[in-house]
Order: sequence, then structure tokens, then C-alpha cells
Amino acid sequence: MSILVFDSHPVQYRVPIWRTIQTLDASAIHVVYASDCSVRGHMDAEFGLSVSWDEPMLEGYPHTILNCEKGQPLSDWGSLTGKGVAEALDRIKPKAVLLTGLNYRYDWIAFWEAKRRGIPVWLRCETQDESSLRTKTKSWIRLAIYLAAYAGLDRVFYIGELNRRHYLKHGVPARKLVAARYCTVDRFETIESTEKQRLGSERRSAAGIAEDDFVIGFSGKLIPKKQPDILYEMLEFLPDDLRRRTCIYFLGSGEMEVDLRTQAEAALTKYGVKSVFTGFINQSQLASHYLAMDVLALPSRRMGETWGLVSNEAMQAGCGVVVSNAVGCNADFRSWPRFRVFPESNAREIALSILELSEYERDFNWAKELLAGYTIEATAAAILQNLDQRHG
Repeated sequence: MSILVFDSHPVQYRVPIWRTIQTLDASAIHVVYASDCSVRGHMDAEFGLSVSWDEPMLEGYPHTILNCEKGQPLSDWGSLTGKGVAEALDRIKPKAVLLTGLNYRYDWIAFWEAKRRGIPVWLRCETQDESSLRTKTKSWIRLAIYLAAYAGLDRVFYIGELNRRHYLKHGVPARKLVAARYCTVDRFETIESTEKQRLGSERRSAAGIAEDDFVIGFSGKLIPKKQPDILYEMLEFLPDDLRRRTCIYFLGSGEMEVDLRTQAEAALTKYGVKSVFTGFINQSQLASHYLAMDVLALPSRRMGETWGLVSNEAMQAGCGVVVSNAVGCNADFRSWPRFRVFPESNAREIALSILELSEYERDFNWAKELLAGYTIEATAAAILQNLDQRHG
């Protein structure tokens, strides 16, 4: 076996990478999971419900589940213990170990057990330095930990520009860095434009949205970190003609839903602005919801939004996208024609960005060529290609 991946649990945007690597080279990969909680279902406090993904997460690639859990899995550093990691390394004898994070005891045990055996250690994770505000003390401690940890890495795959800068800042030489960008399955790739139009129209009709309404979408957890309530605050700054035909479309659930519904009633009374709340929508049902939107907004605060994968999904659907400068992908996409970045928590500026995006005609394919480097296939190929290169 060439690459042994140590992953915390099956993740909907990483599993397709493992599956694609297996398709490209049947002997290239084996994935070891600490837990299968995302398959059997686990309580997601931010969604406010028990979540299990409705697409096959354990098919199409070889894997082992260690179930090395302590208490509630994924809840803290010690919740994945690492029991069974050494035995997996000795049984599979990989040419390289790939880690997907350094968040749990499990990850660190995999790191050190691989180093003890002289196995090259690779890393691909989301970490960057601009997603959160930190005190000077915390920043220095964080710097010291990363400098020490990264010194032992043989190859680092960066998901985007801010991730790349993070590694350089923390001592990883440029020669060890390889682009393997953040990506998700393109659910729209095989759908013809006329079918996309039909699906989007049907979804709008079912939600009571007129064809000529301008739909501003939000996809994700309705929590303070994501700041969905700014979409009501910014209505004050939209021109009357746009505001009259605006609909705000919430795709997701979370602790702020009750408050958002109250704000929705006020916006309907004051401005005539309609709102739609879909609740939690599982993976296989997402496509038509994105196709019903004109623009996706991700107005997160600086509370840990390392990338913002819904931006990729929305562009695959042909939506315009506006994100705050606290969202990690802003550094990669900000120059793209239908992508806008506004200053965090600035309602006037997000309104101006949405106004600019409202002037474009809906085009389901505007981002297709631009996203070529952010595909599952490109990322899988980047990881595979490094098997035959030196790890210095």
C-alpha cells in the first residue's frame, strides 16, 4: 500500500478524494478512521440535530474503522484516542502517511508512530492564520507548537492561498509545499443548462418565489459565527427596486433560526421582502436549492471560517458569491468576475456587493473553467503524483 490516510471520521468533502485516488491507482490508498460517527449519526450542536450524511461514505475505497473513541467523538482533543494506530501501520506498511489534521490525540499518535518507523508524513488540512482573532500570548504559543510540529513533515498539501502562507510562516520550506486545493463534488457537472433552469424554477415555485425575484441564498449552520442576520440588516442599504423583488433563502438550521424568523416577519412587513427557511438539507438534495439562488452570501465573522466550501458549491451552480473578508477562500477567489468580498460585519458594503452582482444575468457555467484547479480529480492527482518524488 502506498498511502495510508489517518482521518478522524468520514467527511463528505474528503471521501470523494479517497475514492478517486482508488480509481486512479487501485493499490495507492487505504484510509484509517478513528470513528464512523458521521455515518451512524451524531449530534451536531451547531445544526441543532443529529446528523448522518445520506450518501455512501464507506464505499469505493479500502478502509479500516478503529472506533478509538473516548466519550463524545470529535468533542475535544482526547475524544479520539489513537488506540490501534500502531497496529494499522505495522499491518499495512505504507510508503507514506497522510494526516488530515492535528486536532486530536489520534492525529498526533499517527504522526509519531509513523516517524518512529521512518515513514514519511504528509499533511493536508485547513489551518490558516486569519480566520480567528487571538491574543499575543495565544499567537506565540500557537507559533511555537506549529513550528515544532511542521518540522517533522515531509510533504504539505495546501488547500488555498491563506493555507499556503500559514505553512511558510511556520517554517515549512516552499519545496515541501504542493497545491491540492479545497474541493467538493460537482453536483451540476452532468446537468444540461436547460435542466438546471427547470430544477431551479421548480424549487422556486415550490417555495413561492417568483421567476423574476432576486434570491439571496445562505447555506450552512444558522449560528453567530456565520452571521446570517446581517442579511436583514443590509436590506436598509439596497435600492428600492432591487429590495422589492428580493427573497432571502436560508438553507440550513441552527440556534439562530427562531430569531431569524422574527426578523423575516419584520422585513416582510417593512420592505415586502420574503424569506424561505428550508431547514437542514442532506447532501443528495442540495443541487436544486443552489440552482434556485441568484447569489450566495457567506458573511462570517472572524471565528474560524478557514475556507467556506459552500462558495465552491454555489459557483458550481453558477451563483454569484459574496463573502466577508473573514472567510478563508476570499484570497483565492476575490478577483473572479462574480465573486465579491466585503469587510466583516459591514452591512452597507455587503449590500453594495449584492447590488453589483444583481446586474449580471444568471449564467450556470460562468465559473466552470475557473474552478478547474478546485476539483476532486485535480486534488487526487496532486496527492498521487507525489508518491514518486523525493520527500526532502
